[in-house]
Amino acid sequence: MGTPDARTAFYYTRSPGFGYNGTTTAIVTTDLSPPSLLARLPKAELHLHLETSLRLRRLLERGERDPSPLGHPHLIADPALFAGYDRLRRLRYASRAGRIADAAYSRANISAITAELIREVAAQTIRHVEIRVGGRRGFEALGVRAMLEAMAEGADAGQSDGLTYGFIVTAVRERGPDDAERLVADVVACRDCGVVGVDLAGDEENYPPAMFAAAIGRARDAGLGITVHAGEFAGPAGVWAAVYQLGAQRIGHGIRAVEDPALLERLRDRGVTLELCPTSNVRLGLVPAMVAHPVRTLMGSGVPVTINSDDPLLLGTSLTRELALVSRAHHLDPNHVVGLMVNAAQAAFLPDDAREALTKEIRSALLPAG
Repeated sequence: MGTPDARTAFYYTRSPGFGYNGTTTAIVTTDLSPPSLLARLPKAELHLHLETSLRLRRLLERGERDPSPLGHPHLIADPALFAGYDRLRRLRYASRAGRIADAAYSRANISAITAELIREVAAQTIRHVEIRVGGRRGFEALGVRAMLEAMAEGADAGQSDGLTYGFIVTAVRERGPDDAERLVADVVACRDCGVVGVDLAGDEENYPPAMFAAAIGRARDAGLGITVHAGEFAGPAGVWAAVYQLGAQRIGHGIRAVEDPALLERLRDRGVTLELCPTSNVRLGLVPAMVAHPVRTLMGSGVPVTINSDDPLLLGTSLTRELALVSRAHHLDPNHVVGLMVNAAQAAFLPDDAREALTKEIRSALLPAG
C-alpha cells in the first residue's frame, strides 16, 4: 500500500478478537503500575470533539483577539456555562454550548486551535487521533472545505513525529435527512482534506437512524468510515438500528448496549467497536458514578471497547485522565489498559498497514526491555 497518508480516506474493515477482547495475541505482563504505564503508553483516541476540546483560557484569548464570530465574547467567561454541565442532558447540542463553539469559527482560529489540540494530544503520547467537527452554526458559515483545510493546516503545523490524524464530520439528526445528505456530499468532495469518516449525532429518540440511511450510505460507498452516536438516551434499540440500518462500524458511547445480551453478542460477532466516554456518561446521568460504569461488563462480553475523552473542555478531562479514572474504579491492570488501546488502534479509520503498525507499537509497551 506504500507509505500511509493520514489525509487519505478509506473504507474500514477488520476482524474482531484483538487486544483484551480476544485471544489472538498474548500480552506479556510486567511489573508496570497503571500510572507509570499511562505516562508512556502509546495511545489512540477515536472520539474527540474539536469544538469542546479547548481549554477555557485559550478560548477566551481567541475571543478577545477575534470577537467577530461570537459577537459577545464575554459570554464564554460565564462560569454558569460550566457549572451547569451536570444539569444539561444534551449539552453538546444546547444553545449555550453552541456559543462556546461559535467563538472559534474563523479560518485562522480553526487552524490555530487544531494545531494546539494536536500538540496537547502528542503530549499525552497519543499516536493517532480522530477529531470530530460539525453541528455548529459557525461550521456552516465557514464551509466544509474551508473548515477541513484549516484543520489540516493546523494539524500539520502542530504535528509531532509519527503522530497520525484524521477528521470525522458529524451530521446532526435534528437538522433532518436532507441536510445530512448535503453535508455528506460536501464531505465526499473533500476527501483530500484529511476526512476519514462521517458521524451522526443528536436526538436519538425523535430522529431514528433509518431517516439518514441515504446520507450514511453515500458516505460508506465513498469509502468513509461510519460511526454513529447511539445507545445513550434511546437505549439498546438505537444501537441495533445504527448497526443494521446504517452499517455503523463504531458506536459513539453505546453504553446502553449492556442492557441487551443479544445485542452484545451481535456487536461482538460483527466486530463493532464501542467508543466509551466514561466521564461524559457519568456527567450526563447515564450512570451514577465511575464505579457503576459497565466498562468491565462490556469488556468481558467480547465487544471491542475503547476509552475516549469526548468533550475535554466541558468535562475537564483527557484520554490519559479517563484511563486513570477507569483503571482506579475498576481495578484494571496493565494488560487491560494496553488492550483498550489496542482495540482503539484496530478500530481506527486507518489503512491496514498503518493500523497494524500502530497496534504493534502499543503492544510493545508491555514487552520486557531487551
